[in-house]
This record gives sequence, structure tokens and C-alpha cells, in this order.
Amino acid sequence: MKIRIIILLLISAINGFPQMVTALGGDPCGYDSAYAALTLRTLGTGWGYTYDSLLADLKIWQKSPFVKVDSAGASVQNRGIWLVTITDTMQRSEPLLRITIHSRTHPSEVQATWVTNALISELLSDSPRAQTLRQKCIFNIIPMYNPDGVELGLARENANGVDLEREWSKPDPQPEPAVLKALYQSYMTGDSPIRVALNMHSSISCTRYFVYHDENGTSSAYAEAEKFFITGIHDQWPEGIEPWNYYISWTTGTPDYYPESWFWLNFHEAVMALTYEDMNCPENGEFDRTALAILEGVTDFLGIRETTVAAPFPGGRQTVSGNDIVAYPNPAFSGTTSHLKFTLRQSGQVKITLYDLLGRKIARLSQFNSTSGTQEISFRIPDLARGYYILRIGGTEISGSIPLLILH
Repeated sequence: MKIRIIILLLISAINGFPQMVTALGGDPCGYDSAYAALTLRTLGTGWGYTYDSLLADLKIWQKSPFVKVDSAGASVQNRGIWLVTITDTMQRSEPLLRITIHSRTHPSEVQATWVTNALISELLSDSPRAQTLRQKCIFNIIPMYNPDGVELGLARENANGVDLEREWSKPDPQPEPAVLKALYQSYMTGDSPIRVALNMHSSISCTRYFVYHDENGTSSAYAEAEKFFITGIHDQWPEGIEPWNYYISWTTGTPDYYPESWFWLNFHEAVMALTYEDMNCPENGEFDRTALAILEGVTDFLGIRETTVAAPFPGGRQTVSGNDIVAYPNPAFSGTTSHLKFTLRQSGQVKITLYDLLGRKIARLSQFNSTSGTQEISFRIPDLARGYYILRIGGTEISGSIPLLILH
């Protein structure tokens, strides 16, 4: 693989590498047919990862006690759309937090496969992070969403010549999105609905980033949650993954044909649905590091650590008013006692208020005058439906917001 990448880099230098940064237009992946053909010739059939490659990996992954492999359905040419489910069925905690990932919508974007495979490898490892994620989450991963396109050497289309990314608003979509929509719909009506949905791609801009959806196409609350999620991942690898505002979309409204559109139009703030773009260029690599950053960000976003150090939106690992705010436990169960730890440089009034993702006030949890120094207070979580809420702390000396997952 390294030799092929070096050859590709040399050929690209000779032929004139596509104008990547400016070639994107309105498509976050960008597309250059000459470059796609060049990479296919250089990397080989399936851009270096074929349907048979996937079948071989499925056999390896299936050996893990944490993996179940099923066919979610079939493509136009009757190839399996394989579903890899990862969770710890022996030590799981209920209810599980569901994360879905689908990859290789556009066959030429093979880097999406490498990142997805790296995510699977980490989730099956013995690391403390992987053990926690397996116990508290269920990952449903489709590594190759468009197997026909991969096998036929079609850069962006399925066997019928259709771009599957733009099928989600059609009443009679292609077989592949019909399979995925039915699968995701079944999850959303089950006991563990989808909390995070990642759509894996790679861009000829030769950068790593998430596609941020502007509040004009979503809501102000969702936009803030996006910033928190993306910044949490960016902060894991600031020099490798771009900040939340690198690629801003939906500035004039909500398109209806993307997978993320389907999630937003049907489930609104309930699902953090985003496209990730890796580097579709010879300089790509460090897929393991990318996967680790994504999983760390997901862990923080879902609040599944024992304690979570939070930050003001747009999120990340910054401090609030020069101090950390820690809420624990997070997730918290409705009707139980939760705690907040923070530090004040000077004495002053403090208010703690709970909001939903639409910005509506749920309850004033506490209001008091605090002395300076480190403070720890307790408050009761109201009896609320399971979901994601915003805990705001405000006062003369401190102000910030914390994502709080409430379980029922």
C-alpha cells in the first residue's frame, strides 16, 4: 500500500493534481473523474479494498465474542449489505446507547473504509475505552454500503448509475438506501434508538473534517450540539482534524435528499447525524489515530465516562471562566440526585438550570450565593423522558453549558 501511494503521488505531480480545495463546490466530497480513474488504476480493483476484502474481514471480525454479522439486505446485483454489530452482551448496561456508521457510499472514497475498519479494530480491542463503549453502547456498522459500485469500478454510483447519497427523499429509492432507511427506522422505534449516526466519506480537499449543518437548516440548539460534538473530536487531534466551522452547509435551509436530512426531518435533535470526510489524496493515512479521536469524541458527547469535564459551547476541552465544571454522574437517571463541581475565583450568585435541546427551560435546579473556591453541590434530576438535555450554570463569576444525558 505504501508503495502504491508513493507511485500515486508521483503520477499526480506529473499530471497535475486536481485543484482540491476549490473543486468541492456544493459537494463536501468533491469529485474529479480523472483523479478517480487515476487512483483506481494505481490502487487496483475496488480502489484497493474489494467486496472480497470485506468478506475476508467479516470472517476475522466474527471470531470476536462481541461481534454479530448479519445481512441487512441486498444491493441491485444481489450482493450482501453486511451489518457488523458490536456490543458486550455479557456485561452490558441498559439501556444501550446506539451508534450507527455506514461507509463507502462513493466507492472511490476508499479512505472511508480504512477509517471505518480502524474504528472496528479499536472497538474490538482490550483498551479500557473499548471495554466501556462495548458495555454501554451498541455499534451498528455497515462497512460497504455500495458493494456493486466498488466491484464495477464506479466512482460514485451504484449498479443503476445512481448516487445513493441523494436518494433519501424519494418514495421509491434504490435498493441500498431502501435497506438502510428501513434498518434505521427500526432502530428509532426500538428500545435503544440511534443517538449518533456517522456517514463516512473522503474528500479531495485532502483534509479531515465533519460537515456542519447551519442552524438555518436545523435549529440553534442542534447547531450548538454539533459544535460541541465536532469540537470534542477536533480537540483530540487539532493538527489532523479541522474545527467545526471548516465546512458549513445548509445555510439557506434543509435539503431533503441526504441521510442526515432524513434524520433531521424525522427525528430532529434526537440524533446527532453527521458526515465525516477523510483525506482522499496521496497524503492520507493515520486512520487509527482518526478512529481514536472519533471514539473519544463520541464518548464525551454521550457522557459515558464516570465523570465528564465539560466546556461552554461550542464545546471541547476548554475551561469555563478559567475553571473546569464537572457534572456527575453523566448519564444520570431521572428522579435521582446529581452533582456539580466547580471553582469560583470570587464569591457570587450561581444559578443552575436545565433546558431541552430546543432551548426550552425545563427546571431551575438550584440558585444560591456561593463563596469563592471549589464548590460541590447536589440537586435532584426531574422525572423526565430519556434523552439529551443541556445543563447551564450561570452567575457573576461563571457561565457555561454541559450536555447531560438523562436515562429513565
